[in-house]
Amino acid sequence: MNRLLISTAASDRTFTRTGTRWIGKCLICNGNLNFDERTGVGANLEHIVPRSRGGTNDLANLGVTHPSCNAEKGRNWDSQRGRRKHTQEEYQALLDRLLQRRHERWLDAGTASHSHAPTKS
Repeated sequence: MNRLLISTAASDRTFTRTGTRWIGKCLICNGNLNFDERTGVGANLEHIVPRSRGGTNDLANLGVTHPSCNAEKGRNWDSQRGRRKHTQEEYQALLDRLLQRRHERWLDAGTASHSHAPTKS
């Protein structure tokens, strides 16, 4: 999991690496986030479109988030995972916003390859 987390951070223009630490922004709340690449402590790997809804491990569908933001998204937004507090339309709008934010943050360098780059819809 750490390798995928590092690849995701490396493809996000808000993240920079300092030693073994990655420092950037949470995809969900846009707050400051940093994690240790050896352990992954301090970050979660977010599947924007959940695997339960057909989401993949493609870098375009992944983001780095605070663990609490990732948990809140699943618990409060995804009706397949918890108590739904939002309509299906509101949940889809959230997914669309996160996919757009991921697209805007895309950094086409390092471990990010052209084949994984998100396309504009």
